[in-house]
Amino acid sequence: MQERSERTRGRLVEAGAVQFDRSGYAGATLGGIAGAAGVTKGALYFHFASKEELARAVVERAEAAVRGGCTAGAGVSPLQGLIDAGFWLVRVLESDVVVRAGFRLGREEELWSGGATLAGSGVGGLHGVWAQMVRELLASARRTGELRARSGGVGVESLAVAAACGLEVVHGSGCGGEELARRLGALWEWLLPCLVPPGAVGGYRTSAPQSTPGP
Repeated sequence: MQERSERTRGRLVEAGAVQFDRSGYAGATLGGIAGAAGVTKGALYFHFASKEELARAVVERAEAAVRGGCTAGAGVSPLQGLIDAGFWLVRVLESDVVVRAGFRLGREEELWSGGATLAGSGVGGLHGVWAQMVRELLASARRTGELRARSGGVGVESLAVAAACGLEVVHGSGCGGEELARRLGALWEWLLPCLVPPGAVGGYRTSAPQSTPGP
């Protein structure tokens, strides 16, 4: 019984994400979400007391995916992990409606959150979570000596954070995943010489890895 309940809840989160991604929080309806999930509205209310509660579940799942995607793989340095995380996000924005919906709900957070952000999400919803993970990877890269002693100060690192957050915005404007990945690689080719010591640029891959990191 519990396993069936969890499956139903998962279908509702997926169906909610599809509607939130397509129509935004205001345009999504609980009736439409229930129908897409193949359950009654009564069953939906058993799992989620309101549309706001369902939106929170979508964002929480998206946040978990983003945190997992920002984790550097075994044998990968923090800076390479940051580069790979960007390619992971490009791929996931194409394939994972929950992550796309999470970012959209983050932009619309004032419509449904009652002015309160999710615990740990910070200002800016899922964009804030992503930005914080980028900052943490950059800080790890600095601690392990990957960055120049004076790599442009906060200016260059702020640019790296802004560029990472901008991936979702550019994707939302209609830029396809292949083109976005090409642009991301070109950006890192330009940015790396500003970040790492002379001669170290060649030690980093600026194309998508064979297997992108994920949750």
